[in-house]
Amino acid sequence: MFCGVDIGGTNAKVGLVDEAGHLVDHDTVKTGLYKSPADLVLTLAYTILRLAKVNRAKIEGIGVCCPNACAIDGTVANAANLNFKERFSLTELFGTYFPDTPVAVDNDANAATLGEQCYGKAKDLQDFLFVTLGTGVGGGVVCNGKLVYGLNAMAGEIGHIIVEPEGRACGCGRKGCIERYVAAPGAVDTYLEICRENQIEPRADNYRALADLACAGNPQALQTYRNMGRYLGRFLANLACVTAPTHIFLFGGVTKVGDILLEPTRRAFYENLLFCYQDRIKIELSGLMDSKADAAILGAAALAKARK
Repeated sequence: MFCGVDIGGTNAKVGLVDEAGHLVDHDTVKTGLYKSPADLVLTLAYTILRLAKVNRAKIEGIGVCCPNACAIDGTVANAANLNFKERFSLTELFGTYFPDTPVAVDNDANAATLGEQCYGKAKDLQDFLFVTLGTGVGGGVVCNGKLVYGLNAMAGEIGHIIVEPEGRACGCGRKGCIERYVAAPGAVDTYLEICRENQIEPRADNYRALADLACAGNPQALQTYRNMGRYLGRFLANLACVTAPTHIFLFGGVTKVGDILLEPTRRAFYENLLFCYQDRIKIELSGLMDSKADAAILGAAALAKARK
């Protein structure tokens, strides 16, 4: 049995996952209640031990994913949306309570990529891209069956590739990053721009409301997704030139509108794809989207399994 721990700004999810990728049991810890990493990990360790005892499970490995986590040494610095910004080592903190159990640490996008490879549609694939579309844009690159880490384990930061020189300001400090055009906040910005251009009163000021409008057939919302699809499709066609994947998997809340986003994305992708890749690369929704188990827990558990 593997344990997956996903640490987020609001909640930390803890779950036990069996070899087949079934979520055996899980629990949630409110991260906002803790003022120090040590206090949070103490509660997470207690939660793991309790779940293991209740389910009579032997923990073979623990995978922990956290924003800004470094896969090289298991440290986290300036953790997004957590109360503590100092550098700390998740590997050392969990090792205090589980000295004989392997502990693997990584960021959430890499963990989700491994989750796709271990429990999703990429089980038998050697070369694929995993793209997360949510509040931001992240990704994982798998080549020859191995997740690519690169310098300082920072490979896969695809959300900060510039697609519009001097475009929208991004939280990373640059302008025109793809994240600002296809992630949830960027989608809302695009929708509001379309409304202004057409002198129409906006009917949505957040992503969930925008997605609902699009599913209901609202013209401005549908135009928003067509614009997003053009950006995303061209972007993925360029990434294909670098990594030559057989598949590209899209994951995250933004993708839940399905074909409303997928159709314009695929159209722009194939229109801009280099000739030698035509009809050889598929764009699909992540297999983790279909799972009844929590995708974040599956990703963290897959991280433990891969690093065992």
